Amino acid sequence: MVTNPIMTTRELAAYIKLNEKTVLRMAQNGKIPGVKVGNQWRFHLAAIDRYLQTDLMESSDGDLDLIIHTQENAVPLSRLTGSKFIELHSSARTLPQVLTQLSKIAYDNELTSNESILLKELKQREKMLSTAISGGVAFPHPRHPSPKLFKEPKIIIVRSKTGIAFDAPDKQPVSMFFMPCAPNEFVHIRLLAKISKLLHFSGGVNKFMKAENKDQIMRLILKFDSKY
Repeated sequence: MVTNPIMTTRELAAYIKLNEKTVLRMAQNGKIPGVKVGNQWRFHLAAIDRYLQTDLMESSDGDLDLIIHTQENAVPLSRLTGSKFIELHSSARTLPQVLTQLSKIAYDNELTSNESILLKELKQREKMLSTAISGGVAFPHPRHPSPKLFKEPKIIIVRSKTGIAFDAPDKQPVSMFFMPCAPNEFVHIRLLAKISKLLHFSGGVNKFMKAENKDQIMRLILKFDSKY
């Protein structure tokens, strides 16, 4: 695990599990935040974290494809979620309540063996930097995804009709919560990219907010899978 807040190209490539040449090309094209010192690139860990949670959502479809397709035989998004991982009528009204609900869904469906530790990790992550982005969406997740927290890759989806204050950049309440359950950072980045691509494809969060039931949510995801 990288602990130095300033990383070289090689360290960043290892950190986000991408090819070093891919990282270099993305830095040169301004796709990831970095500073060139002489002939070498340097990357600040905090800036990379912001990119992974916010800029990734705003990336173009082409950039998302670059990340998603670095893994051959990628699992369809529809196989990473399902009715038991979706809650469309959340009663949560606060940040701690929705994090508690996400942790409980993960525990009840045997994605994690320790609900309290997962909840603690989710809360600590929000204290560092909100996982909310503009447009009513948040991607709650632990800072360091690991097999100790998640047994297998899944995506949990929770919807709040009223919206929850989540310290979003646009100061608006968050209505859609997508929690990537990843056993490592390699999988975590690709789950984030897949969710972002899904929201681009479906016309944004609006269709998810208007869905009347879980079947409609799954149809949106299956339609996405048929295209990608």
